[in-house]
Amino acid sequence: MMNLKKPPFLITSSLLFISVSVIATGAAISYGMSRMNSLAPHEYVESIDAANAGMDARTVLLRLHDGMLGFVLSDGKSGIDPQQTHALERRLDADLAAAEGGNLASGMGQFVDDWHDSRMRIVELMKQGQQGDELKIAFRRSAATYDRLEKEVNLLAVRNQGRMEELGKKIERSYAEMITLVWWFLGGTAAFNVLAGVVVIRKAGKMLEGERQTARKLHESEERLKLALSGADEGTWDLDIPSGRLSFDSQWGKILGYGSGERPQSLEEWSKLIDDADRERVLGAMQDHVAGRAAEYRAEYRIRSRTGEMKWVLGQGKAVSFDREGKAVRVVGVTRDVTLRKRAEEEIWNLAHYDSLTGLPNRALFYDTLRQCISLARRRNQKLALLFLDLDGFKEVNDLHGHDTGDGLLKQVALRLRENVREEDIVSRTGGDEFIFILHDIRQNEDAESVARKINAALAQPFVVHGHDCRISGSIGISVFPDDSDDLETLVRQSDHAMYCAKEAGRDSCKFFCEC
Repeated sequence: MMNLKKPPFLITSSLLFISVSVIATGAAISYGMSRMNSLAPHEYVESIDAANAGMDARTVLLRLHDGMLGFVLSDGKSGIDPQQTHALERRLDADLAAAEGGNLASGMGQFVDDWHDSRMRIVELMKQGQQGDELKIAFRRSAATYDRLEKEVNLLAVRNQGRMEELGKKIERSYAEMITLVWWFLGGTAAFNVLAGVVVIRKAGKMLEGERQTARKLHESEERLKLALSGADEGTWDLDIPSGRLSFDSQWGKILGYGSGERPQSLEEWSKLIDDADRERVLGAMQDHVAGRAAEYRAEYRIRSRTGEMKWVLGQGKAVSFDREGKAVRVVGVTRDVTLRKRAEEEIWNLAHYDSLTGLPNRALFYDTLRQCISLARRRNQKLALLFLDLDGFKEVNDLHGHDTGDGLLKQVALRLRENVREEDIVSRTGGDEFIFILHDIRQNEDAESVARKINAALAQPFVVHGHDCRISGSIGISVFPDDSDDLETLVRQSDHAMYCAKEAGRDSCKFFCEC
C-alpha cells in the first residue's frame, strides 16, 4: 500500500512545485516590468525636460547677444530696452538652472554675471562717444566672456541630449530583453501559465502604453529642438565617419541658400565649400576631435553660399557613437550663422584702429604695425624709414574756411599721400594734421628722401574743397632703422625732431635726423 501511495504524492508535489514556480516567475517578471514602466519613462522624461531647457537657454543667450550686436552696429542708436534685457536675463538663469537639474552652478552663474557687466560697460562707453582703446578692451572682454558662456551652454545642451539618447537606447534594450523573456516564459510553460500570463499581458499592455507616451514626448522634444534652431539661425548635421557620409538638415540649407538636392552629401563635398584660407584649420579641428585630442569639434570659418557670397559660420559638434575599440564612428553637431557678430567685431576693431575721418590707420594701429615691421626688418637685416609729416598752412585754411572745409581737405590729403607710396608702405594719421609713414625695405637713405620729395610735390598742387582753393605744403622729418636707432619710441621721437628741423629750414622740405 505504501508503494501505491508514493507515486501520486510525488506527482502532486512536483505539479504543485512547478505551479508555484511558474506563478512566482510570472510575478517576478510582472514586478520587473512594473518597475521599468514607472521608473524608466520618468527618468527619460526628466532628461527630455533638461534637454529642452538647454535649448531654451541657447535661444535666450542668442537673443541677448544679437541685441548687443544690433546696438553696436547702429553706433549706439538702436537703443536697448532695460526691462526686456532684464526679463531675458532672468529667463536665461531659470533655463540654465533647469538644464543643470534645478540649481544654477556657481561657475555658470558667474559667467552670466560677468557677461552682463561687460555688455553694460560697452553700452556706457558708446553712449559717451568713446571709440578708442577702452571700447576695444571692453568688447574683447565681452566677446571672451560670451564665448566661454556659449561654450558651457552648448556643452550642457550636448551633454543632456547625449544622456537622453543613451537613456532611450537603454530603455529600448530593456524592453527588448523583457519581451524576449516573456515569450520564453510563455512558450516554455504553456501548461501552467494561464494565471501568470493574464497578469503579464496586462502589465505588458501598460508598458507599451508608457512607451508610446515616451515616444510622443520625444517627438515633441525633437520638434522643439528644430524650432529653437530655426529661431537661432542654426542648422544640424550628422557625420558617419567610416563612410564619410555627411547629412545636413533643411535649416542648414536655408542659412546658405541650398535646396534639398543641392546640399553636400559627403565630407569632401562640404570641405570644397569652405574658404581656402580656412579649410585646413577646420578639417584639422574635426580630425583632432575624432582622434580624441579635443573634447569637441569647434571652428569659425567662411563658407560659400549658393549665391557665391562667403558667410561666417560657427561649427560645433561632438562624437556620440563609438566602436568596440572606443573610436568615434558618428559625430553630430550644429552650424550657426555668425556673420552679424563678425561684422560687429570688425566695426569695433575699425573704430579702435582707424581714423574715422580719413580711413587711415590711427596712432594705436601705427604703433602695433611699426613694432611688427621693426621685428621683421631685424630678422631680415633690412632697413626701414619713418617719415613724420606735418602740414604747413592747414591751420590758416581751417580758420579761414571753417572745420568742414578743413575736414574735407584732410580727406583729400590722405588720398594723395596713399597714391604716392608703394602698396606695402603704411600711411597713418596720428594727430590733427600729422601723418607718419613706414617705408619698408629701403636700400639706401636716398630712397626715403625721394619718397619725401614726391609727397611734397603732390601736396604743392592746389586742393579744391567746397569751392575753396586751398594751398598747403608739408614739412617732413626722416629717421632710419637701424642707422639712427633700433628702438621704436626713439625712432618716432627722432622723426618728430627732424620734422621741426625741416620747418625751421623754411617749410616745404624734408630733413634726416642725422642732419639736425
